[in-house]
Amino acid sequence: MSNLNIEEILIAQHGELLVINKPPKWPTTGRSLSDDDCVQYHLMEYFGTMVWAVHQLDADTSGLCLFTLSKSLTTDLKNLWSDQSMVKEYFAITHGEPEWDTTDEYSPIGSVGEGSLGVHQDGKSAHTNFKVIDRSDGYSLIRARLHTGRTHQIRIHLAHLGHPLVGEEWYRNPPCLLHPRQALHAHRLEFPVNEVLPSNSFTAPVTADLNDLVERLGLRMDLTPA
Repeated sequence: MSNLNIEEILIAQHGELLVINKPPKWPTTGRSLSDDDCVQYHLMEYFGTMVWAVHQLDADTSGLCLFTLSKSLTTDLKNLWSDQSMVKEYFAITHGEPEWDTTDEYSPIGSVGEGSLGVHQDGKSAHTNFKVIDRSDGYSLIRARLHTGRTHQIRIHLAHLGHPLVGEEWYRNPPCLLHPRQALHAHRLEFPVNEVLPSNSFTAPVTADLNDLVERLGLRMDLTPA
C-alpha cells in the first residue's frame, strides 16, 4: 500500500481526539500495530505515539472516522457511542428508486452461511432509518442513520429492501461494477451533550469519487442535516 498523507485527511484535532476523513481502500486498523496497510499505522507514524481507533469503518467505506491519542478517551467515547441520542449519518448511492421517501428497517442481521452475513430471523436486532434525498433514472441518493451498529448493517439492509449500493460486491448478485467500491460515506456524527468533547458534532466532506458518481448519475447532493 502506498503512503497515506495524514495532513490531507486530518479534518481536525481537538486535544487528544483526531477527526479523520478516511479515504476508500484503507482499513481503519490492521492485523497488527506494524501493519502499514491501515490508517492507524500511518497516524502512529505521523504523531510518533500510540493511536487508538474509536470505531471502525469498512475498508471501502469513506468518511468520518475518529481516533484518539488517549486510551481512556476511547473508553469514554465508546460509552457515549451506545447512547440512544447518538447520531451516525451516512450517504448511500443505490440501485433503484424506492417507492418510499423515508422508512425504518428492523430486520435482524446474522450469519447466513460460512463467513457470510445477511438478514436472518435468529440474528441480532438492527435498526436503520433511510431517507431518499434524490432519485434519477433508476438510481437514488439516500441518507442512512444507524440506530444500532451491526457489521455491514447499511449494506445488508439496503440490499434486503431491494436497493443495494452502487459498487456493491457482497450483497448484490451479480456484483455491481459501476463504481470501484461501495458508494457509502460516513458523513456526520453527533454525540450527546457531554463533558468529554470540546465539540459534539463532526462532519466529513463527501469524497471526490462519490461527488463525481452523483453527478454522473444525475443526482443532486443535499448536505442539509436530516
